Amino acid sequence: MRKVSLFLFFLILWTQAAGAQSIITVEVHENGNALWTMEKRLSLTNQTDIDDWEDFIKTGQAGNQQDLEDFSKRIEWFIVSAQEFSGRPMMAENFKISYDTAKNPSSAYGIIRYSFEWKNFSHSENGKILIGDSFSEGMVMSQDNVLVLKIPDGFDMESASPNFDKRDGTRLIWDGTLYRNFGKGEPAVVLARSGISPWFLIVILIVVASGTLLIFVRKTKKTDTQHEHVSLEDQTTDDLKYEEMIERFLTDSGGQASQSDIINEIGLSKSRVSTILSQMKEKERIIKIKNGKGNLIRIVKK
Repeated sequence: MRKVSLFLFFLILWTQAAGAQSIITVEVHENGNALWTMEKRLSLTNQTDIDDWEDFIKTGQAGNQQDLEDFSKRIEWFIVSAQEFSGRPMMAENFKISYDTAKNPSSAYGIIRYSFEWKNFSHSENGKILIGDSFSEGMVMSQDNVLVLKIPDGFDMESASPNFDKRDGTRLIWDGTLYRNFGKGEPAVVLARSGISPWFLIVILIVVASGTLLIFVRKTKKTDTQHEHVSLEDQTTDDLKYEEMIERFLTDSGGQASQSDIINEIGLSKSRVSTILSQMKEKERIIKIKNGKGNLIRIVKK
């Protein structure tokens, strides 16, 4: 009878019971891997609950391996989905499980903690860590369902979409305060190296030298200056017109649309639409989110 009671207690823990809280922590590593820790907490409201839970910890250790195998199978399904969405190979390994009790003068919690390492969770471009294409399934954030992203040493956040609710040092926290529903590829986070590296200084010098050369070339072509000025004004007028068309289309589409849908709607070439979207991004009118092999364009709320 005692075993049945403990088993039912374990099932209740993993249902949407009042007082249950899930905390997912993703510790991102520079090499593209990430350590995932998924912690489930259940409020223990009285001494009987505490005693039952601690008895379960003492007598339930023999079931750890089966629990871990069931958990690993569920994670493997997410890995397969993430591979298909991102187009990159991935795998999960080093699965672990532990049970614990947290107590303070006013409350107590039973804790089940799963952890595993996600290989190739993120990828790098131009020295930046890009996160998002592994989130192939949507999430619902709330005070009882929290996502924490831990930034690796030597990096800082450059952008996040949707924006996080809280920040605690290197920990970015989404708890549903600002955004409750995440779509595919969200949250999309870009991490850049903190501080100024020697390579960054070299790039700056190259840019400055290129700018100086460009000014020199323009000065040697004074006869063409007026003609170029007229062409530039015409192009800017057209771009502003198409920017307004794109903004209306995004608004009518609920605030976001794929880049391919925008191309079909506007009727311009891919390269021209890409140029206009880049201009809108620089003006902070839109956000570009990597979505598989394409881009998701989201309008910035004014």
